[in-house]
Amino acid sequence: MTEFLSHNWLLLALCASAVLVIAFGLSEDARVARRVFVQFILNIALPLLVIFGGVLVVLAVNTDLDERIWAAIIAGLVIATGWLTTAIFGELGKSRDKAEKLRDYHKALYAEIGNTLQVLWDRGQAEQEANALVARMEADLDFIPLIPREHNDFVYDSLVDEIEVLPRVTIDAVVAYYSLIKSIAAQAEDMRGDVFRSTDMTQDRRILMYRDYFETRKSAFALGQYALRLIKEYAENGPAAAEQLAKRLSNPVSGRSGQSPESE
Repeated sequence: MTEFLSHNWLLLALCASAVLVIAFGLSEDARVARRVFVQFILNIALPLLVIFGGVLVVLAVNTDLDERIWAAIIAGLVIATGWLTTAIFGELGKSRDKAEKLRDYHKALYAEIGNTLQVLWDRGQAEQEANALVARMEADLDFIPLIPREHNDFVYDSLVDEIEVLPRVTIDAVVAYYSLIKSIAAQAEDMRGDVFRSTDMTQDRRILMYRDYFETRKSAFALGQYALRLIKEYAENGPAAAEQLAKRLSNPVSGRSGQSPESE
C-alpha cells in the first residue's frame, strides 16, 4: 500500500482535486456545498478541535492512560462530535429559514403598504377631495356620499399567524398601521349601512362620521410611511440602524409631514 501511494501520489492528488472542483465549483449545488462546508469548518470543526483537542492534550500531559482507554475516549469524542454537528446544523438551518421568511414577509408587506398609501394619498388630492365632499354635504342636506369598501389587508391577514417572525422594531409599526386599516374598513362599512343612510340620522352626524373616517385615513397614511421607512432601513442597514431610525421617528402620527409616498 505504501509503495502504491509513493508511486501514484500525483495521480491521487489530481483525482482528489478534480472531486473538489466538481463538488464546490461545477455541480448544480456547488454554492450550497461551499456554504455548508465553510459552516462546518468555521462553526463546528475548528471550535470542537480547540475544545476536545485541549482536553486530549491536558490528559496526555498529566496522565498515563492505557491505549484502550484512549481508544474509548476518542470514540466518545467522535460520537459527541457527530451529535453536536447535527444539532448545530439544525439550529443554523432554523435561523436561516427564519431570516429568509423575514425577508419574504417584509417584501410582501412593503408592497401591500406601498400600494395602499397610493390609494390613501390619491395623487396628493385626498384632503382637497374630502373637504369638497364635506362642503357638498353641508350645502345639500339630502346628499349622502357613497363610500367604497376598504380591503387593504389581504397580505397581512395571510401572515398574521406568523407575525412573530418580524423583528420588534418593525412589528410594532406594522401592527399599528394595520389596526388603523381595519378601523378604516369598519368605518367604511358603517357608512355604507342603512343607519347612515336613514332619515333618522342628521346630516351633521354624517359629516362628523365622515370627518372621523378621513382623519383615520390620514393617520394610517402617516403610520404607513413610518412602517415603510423602518422596513427599508432594516433591509438595507440592519436591525441596529432600524432601531435608531425608530427612535428618531418616535411619533409619526403627530409629526405627519404630508409628504407623498414617493418622497420616502
